[in-house]
Amino acid sequence: MLLEHAYLNVPYYRNLFKEIGAKPEDIRDFNDFKLIPIITKDIIRKNFEDLMALNLSKDEFLPNSTGGSDGEPLNFYQDRQFENWAAAARIRGWYNIAGCEDGDSCAVLWGAMRDVKEDYSLIERVQIFFRDGLIPINAFNLSNERMLLFLKYCQLLRPKLLRGYVTAIRELAAFIEEYKLNFPPLKGVILCAETVDPDVQVYIERILNAPAYNTYGGRELSLIAMECSERNLHEVSENNYIEFEKIDLTGYQEAGNIIVTNLNNYAMPFIRYRIGDIGIPGSVDCCNCGRGLPVIDKIIGRTTEVFVFYDGTKSVGEMFIHLMKDFDIKEYQFVQVSDAKVVLRIKTEDYINEPLKKKIQFTYKKFLPENVKLEFERVDAFNKTVTGKFRFVYRNCPS
Repeated sequence: MLLEHAYLNVPYYRNLFKEIGAKPEDIRDFNDFKLIPIITKDIIRKNFEDLMALNLSKDEFLPNSTGGSDGEPLNFYQDRQFENWAAAARIRGWYNIAGCEDGDSCAVLWGAMRDVKEDYSLIERVQIFFRDGLIPINAFNLSNERMLLFLKYCQLLRPKLLRGYVTAIRELAAFIEEYKLNFPPLKGVILCAETVDPDVQVYIERILNAPAYNTYGGRELSLIAMECSERNLHEVSENNYIEFEKIDLTGYQEAGNIIVTNLNNYAMPFIRYRIGDIGIPGSVDCCNCGRGLPVIDKIIGRTTEVFVFYDGTKSVGEMFIHLMKDFDIKEYQFVQVSDAKVVLRIKTEDYINEPLKKKIQFTYKKFLPENVKLEFERVDAFNKTVTGKFRFVYRNCPS
């Protein structure tokens, strides 16, 4: 149905089918489906008008955009059918997965200003809680004072869930641990918007005394995958069909660019969309949780978290994070600034001495091309994305 709709009503796809010499009825299986060329963010920007369905009225087009984590935000339209399916996926992946129901109270650490204001008055907080069941705090500014106030609201209102950016929840957990505070009992912690490190997930579970669930998604596609109690990341197959475009990535034989087709947005269909993330397809045929949904083995990270060096070597950001576990530095940021230089940024108050610098350089030297330099930089604060997400690793140079 989606392919037929796109062929009949969306100029971009009608032209695309003509270019490949096919019609929707020629796409009989998943191998045939691969004949349809992949679309990218650049293609969407250049063909914006032609990607809009001609058979829908103006009020069916609901504007949305990404936060622009890897550069320029992507604008697009969705329809009410998409919104309904996306809402259903969020109920299952953000509530049911932790044994809760839609409408159960939830504390939220988020950074996108369209979703969470910089701050709220007491009256606004009461209204939001009784209307939506939410206790929000903006992840942009997690000062000790604001986190303490957030904890007081949570102690008073007793949310069943905590949901938010991974690094924001980790920062809250560290604050709770340092000052020997307590969070009220939770049924679950929903980790969103950033790649989840297993050690961080375990740490959050220990401090908050509740199971934490990894989720994976994006504004253009809604929830793509959700973690079950067996620690398997299940695809949300009712909404999206997922493929892996195999790539050459050191240390990951099965790694691939994640290609997603959303099945429910007829206003502006994204068919075989390269979202900009890298993952590993599932190796589990049947999960013990009883869900029949396909499994993703691992979300490695954004394509901007893969460093590409002068000799063609590609190093995934996860490697940089993993090796830092041998050093007692809680907050840091690796930035690739050229094809032969990586800068390790460390906060001024946590700055390290020369012997430790040399030890870190020696550790990473074994995993980097011969002429790549690892340098250090003091910073007062770390760069975050426009929506407040923290990146331990990112590339700030052409690939």
